Amino acid sequence: MTSEPGVRCVQPDCGEPLVHRYEGGDYGLEDIPELFQVGRVASDPDGPERIELRAEEIRELKVLADAYSFDFEGGLIQLCLDLHRFALDRREDTFTFVQDF
Repeated sequence: MTSEPGVRCVQPDCGEPLVHRYEGGDYGLEDIPELFQVGRVASDPDGPERIELRAEEIRELKVLADAYSFDFEGGLIQLCLDLHRFALDRREDTFTFVQDF
């Protein structure tokens, strides 16, 4: 991973592009399954915590982020929108994301 803090896609093999740039704040990938009830935390003993989201969950996450945009941290809402934007033009069924902030 590069040194720029943010969220990257590690599966499918996309070369780990930066999907969301961390701008500061109290939020993280682990908030998505906890607060929005979509996605799964996937442990990797050799690396950072991962969040797996199916394509339909990412579409649902966009709707939820829009609906709760005034209730949650702005950075979390932007993260959700960035995940949606990233997955929008891809045909994969499942995406795995990691954060490094």
